[in-house]
Amino acid sequence: MLIDLDVLVADFSDAAARAAVDGWPCPIGTERLPAPHLQPTLRTNYGAVYAFALSREAGRRAPAGAGTVLKVGEVSPTSAARFSSQHYNPGSAGSSLAKSLIRYRILWSWLGVDHLDETSVKAWMLANLERAHFYVPGDRPTVRAELETYVRARIGSVFEGAA
Repeated sequence: MLIDLDVLVADFSDAAARAAVDGWPCPIGTERLPAPHLQPTLRTNYGAVYAFALSREAGRRAPAGAGTVLKVGEVSPTSAARFSSQHYNPGSAGSSLAKSLIRYRILWSWLGVDHLDETSVKAWMLANLERAHFYVPGDRPTVRAELETYVRARIGSVFEGAA
């Protein structure tokens, strides 16, 4: 993600105030995990909007380019597994980034991927993707949902709803 997370939050803040989003204003914390990264932990009493994108290094090897966003999603405070681990496992949920990466081989050359399968996808994701997180207090579900829509609109999402 080549966008400044704090600028994105400031822009969302203005839009949320104008739109009179229920539960706004509230604090939104940001975090960026550059590649290679470790699987994160969801902050206690917070939900989150998260994004996965090609890292600068991976983007140098891929026609898609650095910062290409592969997935934007959101989780409630009770969805720690979704936030921390399910996207890295193609068999753990109805839809996961790992499942999409394996399924849509048509995009492999564009993403700089030679081969991915159930045994290699997690390692590839940890090594080649960066993550961005926007933490929203758990009692603000409308803010979280609106922020997910706003972030997806601003930075895109290759695999949204794909697998």
